[in-house]
Amino acid sequence: MFQEQNQPRSDERLTRVPRPSQRLTVKDATLLYKSVGTRDADHLFEWLHNLYTWICLPCVSLDYRIPLGEDKTKVAIFDVLADDLADNFATRSRFLLEEFVQIPWGRASDRSDPYLDLGKKLWNDVMQSIQEYPRYKEFEKPFFFDLRQVLTAMDYSSLVNMVGMNNSIELDAYIPHGCMVMLALDMDLMCSPDFDPAELGRMRSVTYLAEKVAHIGNMLVTYPRELVERDLSCPLLSLAVNKGIIKREDLGDPTVLPRLRILEPIFRRRASLYIDKIAKYEKQIHSVNISGFHNFLSQLVERYWPSGDKPDPLTVAAPLA
Repeated sequence: MFQEQNQPRSDERLTRVPRPSQRLTVKDATLLYKSVGTRDADHLFEWLHNLYTWICLPCVSLDYRIPLGEDKTKVAIFDVLADDLADNFATRSRFLLEEFVQIPWGRASDRSDPYLDLGKKLWNDVMQSIQEYPRYKEFEKPFFFDLRQVLTAMDYSSLVNMVGMNNSIELDAYIPHGCMVMLALDMDLMCSPDFDPAELGRMRSVTYLAEKVAHIGNMLVTYPRELVERDLSCPLLSLAVNKGIIKREDLGDPTVLPRLRILEPIFRRRASLYIDKIAKYEKQIHSVNISGFHNFLSQLVERYWPSGDKPDPLTVAAPLA
């Protein structure tokens, strides 16, 4: 099983690659976020840190599991900072978002702003670590391509909420990238000595589908919050508005939530179809063993995003989008 491959044996302990002591810890990054952000950061980022530490490709060198868990969490915090500017009715700022998404390319404004200053500090810290990964140079270009897709998802979300670009085709194309699964793949491959880069295209097919599954699972937890935040870039809310189940004016009103639950099975079926495709494509990867990944995803969806009336208490306030 994929999950078992990513868990240490009882006689096996994770070791930490030596890192400069001045690097931000996840706790440091969480405190930085709390200085400007509004989410339940302690719960959210602790949950993500735990997830990222243990869930990675089985080919990742054991020595890099801890640094990867820390760095993915810090990239996710950067992602959440952008997401807050794009989605939340109370914190949206198109002007600030347009500057924030330029930070990784060094093109953000030099003006002093607490939000931008925090983003720059966090990004510079995490990139100092990522650039030390053994195969960073080999996968640098896909990494920055996928980072651009993550931030484009935030940009698109902002436009949906501002200028009425809401439509299911583009939502399906752009929004799942905000879950950062393909970006996490790039980071894993930078720390995977046995992966054959000739199989990169096939691996990305698997990860692209996995990203869609992750987004659906995440959305099934977060759409009640997104309803309150009036976030029309949530595909379930968008579908509800387009089908006339609720009106756009109902966004922000939690009393319409019971009407939305009838749409959940639609997205669960989509996730199941994606998982079936992953079962086909995972067999085409030979340099590393990812057999059973589709089963692992099925178990993960049911564990963290279960069907039924009672959500898993671990994830009531969970992930990103």
